[in-house]
Amino acid sequence: MDNLFDRKSIEGSARYFQNCIRNGDVENALDCFDEEAIYITGIGTFVTGKENIRIALQQVCGLKPNLQAQRSKGFTVGNITAWVDEWTLKAVLPDGTKLELNGTSSDILKKLPNGNSVYLVDNPYGAEYLHQ
Repeated sequence: MDNLFDRKSIEGSARYFQNCIRNGDVENALDCFDEEAIYITGIGTFVTGKENIRIALQQVCGLKPNLQAQRSKGFTVGNITAWVDEWTLKAVLPDGTKLELNGTSSDILKKLPNGNSVYLVDNPYGAEYLHQ
């Protein structure tokens, strides 16, 4: 397995998830979430549970966006990590409109018994989530 996407490290887990999004791989992107995870879908909105997260991921994965991380930092206590990730996303919407977004995520991940890490909270909007 490519070390860049080694889910036994927090950075590898984040990069694996981003790669799944870029490639439109809904099922493997969904595997990056805990059963009880929260996925922030927009400023002031979120979904919980893997079936609802699947629906949200289908929308973003369907765009096969160019999702890239710029800088990242994590802090781990036990099996829980707080992860901050600066990112950019470029895509073309079905109607041909160009979409360009950027932000700083504020995520929480949990290490599983198999050593892989999964998202408990995926908040790509970071503090912007407060501005609803």
